[in-house]
Amino acid sequence: MDAVAVAIIAVAFYIAWNIGANDSANAMGTAVGAGILSFRQATLTIAIFTLLGAYLKGYKVMKTVGKGIVPPGYLTLELAVIALLSAGVWVTIATIKGLPVSTTQAIVGGVVGVGISIGAPIRWTTMLQIALAWVFSPILAGVLAAVLYKFYGKVVSNIKSISTIEALYKALAILGGSYMAFNFGTNEVANASGPIVGAGFLEPRVAGSLVALSLAMGSLTFSYAVMHTVGKKITALGPISAFAAQFGSAISVSLANMFGLPVSSSQAIVGGVVGVGLITGEGVDRRVIKDIVFGWVATPTIAIIISLAVFQLFHFVGLV
Repeated sequence: MDAVAVAIIAVAFYIAWNIGANDSANAMGTAVGAGILSFRQATLTIAIFTLLGAYLKGYKVMKTVGKGIVPPGYLTLELAVIALLSAGVWVTIATIKGLPVSTTQAIVGGVVGVGISIGAPIRWTTMLQIALAWVFSPILAGVLAAVLYKFYGKVVSNIKSISTIEALYKALAILGGSYMAFNFGTNEVANASGPIVGAGFLEPRVAGSLVALSLAMGSLTFSYAVMHTVGKKITALGPISAFAAQFGSAISVSLANMFGLPVSSSQAIVGGVVGVGLITGEGVDRRVIKDIVFGWVATPTIAIIISLAVFQLFHFVGLV
């Protein structure tokens, strides 16, 4: 295996590890925060369902990221390294600055950047579809979360047994978290492995499975603090509202995956929480909305700029 192959695997694993370390809290934060699952049980569940999602359903988003933005034949291994590295650099910078950004959008921006660098014909129609999905995904998640909250609120209000209600709460938390983890595999993992597939280095299921394992490692090794933070913040809404936010966002991401569109699970779950906040009368923090809008606009734009700069650097030293 040559140096370029090692580099592309290492960068893809680094990005997937970051997704696992940060975004896995969106899947199992409520279950851990409520004491329904231990941290290790939660990370094991994430590993299983993420792997299943990547293996069974991840190929559509991989195809869009790897071959749908820049036509097949243009994305080489070297360019895939640049795209992934550019995304990783921006996500790391944003994390240090405490800025909420999307790895999904960063990777798409990285792919567009290398496409522009080599003069490849960018499929702007596909980019428009992706951009619209970024906007509508959290909105749809909010609407679905509100509907689910109303429905399950009525179901629970008709249950008189406390033990039955507690068992239902536990089942909903585990079900919602598992569904979210499955969507990490179908969408988030597919983003990290998409450039690898587009460069023809690995088959979709092999690439997805390997990157899913890296995401699981990120969840196991570095998600503890974030998971507990998210768990406390979300469970403060209540078990039903937490489940509604989780499940609403998971359905939203699933619909995007059906069309092979890469979206952000983090933004979707924020949309779900906002939807629940509005339906319960808790209100919405305008700063959250500003953060989401900033992520939509700034992340892909900055990732494109970094990708252009990294390409020029690689070209200067003779690597491309």
